[in-house]
Amino acid sequence: MIASFAMVALLTVGVTRALSHQAPSLWDYPFNCCSGADCAQIEAEAVREVPSGFVVTIAPGRHPMWPKERRAPLRVEIPHEKAQRSPDGHWHLCINDAGELLCFFAPAGDS
Repeated sequence: MIASFAMVALLTVGVTRALSHQAPSLWDYPFNCCSGADCAQIEAEAVREVPSGFVVTIAPGRHPMWPKERRAPLRVEIPHEKAQRSPDGHWHLCINDAGELLCFFAPAGDS
């Protein structure tokens, strides 16, 4: 019984680590945003603020979930209310493999 519990605990820890990861500045992306490669820091030049929020354009190969094989840039429109404050002052985008928004982090003063 104790061995079974220990095995479940170890597997749970392993799954948690595999499903989340850290930004380059070492803060943890929230679990609901990330499955290991969904989040990445993006360049400020990829982000444009518009009256309704932000428009993010990701060139192929500039995000782990948008590889060079995509060939066309990804354009994501993000309303202000979906933007979260970035803990490190950089822009971060979390998308799934279809390019759909999971989470977006904006530096303070930009959301």
